[in-house]
Amino acid sequence: MATLARIMRGIAIKALQCGSIPQHVGFIMDGNRRYGRKVQVGNGKGYYLGYETLEEILAVSMELGVKVVTVYAFSIENFKRPPDQVETLMELAKAKLAELCEHSELVNRYGIGIRVLGDDTLLPEDVRKVVRRAVELTKKNNRAILNMCFPYTSREELTMATRSLVSGIEAYELDPSDITTSALENSLYTRSCPPMDILIRTSGEIRLSDFMLWQSSRACHVEFIDCYWPEFTFWKLVPILLRYQLRAGSIAQSRREYERRDGTDATIFASSSCGSAACEQDAVEDALDSRCISEPITLHRNSSESTLITEELDDDRDLDMYDCQAKEKRRRVKEFLAHRGHLPNCPLVQLQ
Repeated sequence: MATLARIMRGIAIKALQCGSIPQHVGFIMDGNRRYGRKVQVGNGKGYYLGYETLEEILAVSMELGVKVVTVYAFSIENFKRPPDQVETLMELAKAKLAELCEHSELVNRYGIGIRVLGDDTLLPEDVRKVVRRAVELTKKNNRAILNMCFPYTSREELTMATRSLVSGIEAYELDPSDITTSALENSLYTRSCPPMDILIRTSGEIRLSDFMLWQSSRACHVEFIDCYWPEFTFWKLVPILLRYQLRAGSIAQSRREYERRDGTDATIFASSSCGSAACEQDAVEDALDSRCISEPITLHRNSSESTLITEELDDDRDLDMYDCQAKEKRRRVKEFLAHRGHLPNCPLVQLQ
């Protein structure tokens, strides 16, 4: 029976790969406690069963070709829960992070880099040590990313991003005019990840609970599933992927419109890979950036033609100056974000 199930799953994965595969999928893993009560195994066991589901869904995602999986592991608001529940979740986090970074065949096989997104200053010191070790041991893995939001809220993320940019202004590394939608987006924890394509919440609740509000607001397929997280399986994921594939074209078009409106073609770090035409293009742009002063031009025409051509040249010089200023702004913001705009547990990653 197990062999038949594996064969059926393999066939389904091959069929799905004929369509558009999302590059970034987010999960609000809700309903672990309620599932524990449902099957009468207790809250703690419900959380452990939820982790087993995460392993299964992560494996399926890697088989499909998903590059980034982002999960809501612990909200900052969860610290308000009874102490025994918080302690259970902290112990589970320590055990499973250690298992993932040291003994997980899945992490090694697919080259998964583990990142823990959120305000880690709120965590106990023993948990923080495990977090840093997990990130450090997998920081060279760049074929895929597992983002574990722990402890996290979107409000905290946006506050952190704003403070980072303000610090750049205070240090005279940025100009106030540099603070744009694109600059803020590239200050978020997910800065080096592709845009979020799908966001899934289990448990039947129809709300986002302060998770990835920025990332899910722009051309993202959002689904609310009426089952508890430990009950979520590959076969519940399949119809979601099919619905996403039906919308993939319109999602891509909407994303292009957002990028044009913001004046950007992609994230600031999207072209940071070396050894290809991208680097050559960067070199050309750097050369153009340094050429912001035009040489004087001598005209050998009659006065009317000369006046007309001079006006055209003035317009061209204005455009060149505008282009130079825009390129200088992009360079300044990119340099700031690359060197100061990220946290130790959230390294920039260039996915292969």
